[in-house]
Amino acid sequence: MTLTHLTAPPRRPLFPALLLSLLVLLAMSFPANAEYWTVASEDHFPPYNYSFNGNRTGIDTEIVNALLKELSVTPVHRPLSWSEVVQSMDENTADIGFQFIASPARFAQYNMIGPFRTGTTVFMVRKDSPITFDRLEDLTPYRIGVVDGFSYAPDFDAATYLDKLASSSNVVNFRRLILGRVDVIIGDLHVLNHMAKQDGRLKDVRVLTKPVGLIPRYIALPKARKEKAERLQAAFVKLRDNGTIARILDNWLAE
Repeated sequence: MTLTHLTAPPRRPLFPALLLSLLVLLAMSFPANAEYWTVASEDHFPPYNYSFNGNRTGIDTEIVNALLKELSVTPVHRPLSWSEVVQSMDENTADIGFQFIASPARFAQYNMIGPFRTGTTVFMVRKDSPITFDRLEDLTPYRIGVVDGFSYAPDFDAATYLDKLASSSNVVNFRRLILGRVDVIIGDLHVLNHMAKQDGRLKDVRVLTKPVGLIPRYIALPKARKEKAERLQAAFVKLRDNGTIARILDNWLAE
């Protein structure tokens, strides 16, 4: 009886097969035409845009995210100083920058989308301060803290006769007020109140009754990104008209 030796078929290496399977799964995990936009905003401007637990959040951040979701676009957030946000628009290094105040110069420089909300700009003083405000001229004796590069309201921005002391951020501005290094600070009502609350200083400050102005806020895109601006404008109109933007504002400001 003759024994026949059977030769086993050659074994295929396991690693290449596993690698191929992994690549297939990864390809299925991402859309074929995934689109990402870079989004520039001020690093710390609560409650509108700030970081929490490693994620970007805030009222305006949520509105921008909703607009991009409508376009099936994934945002890539870049927290920057405000001057860097402006620079990213000027140099066309980001797709979106927010939040901008309208002016003829801004509309000439950028594609402006909005307004997506209106902010109330106010003056804040220390609780024991005798300062009152009816006209801007009333503030000529005082040191007013501003943030470098910010626009506030047309009349205030043009008032070169006022003693404006620039700082790098609202946080620095607020601390200067508490320490008595400035007499007044100017800013968005919700931003200033948020800072005072976070520092446990609400009892130490007060907002002057008369607002400086009601200021519409816009999203900017570089002029070179006209096609993206047109898409974002269409998404803005849709979410404005169907109440999505209003619901986001109400949810945050009701807290």
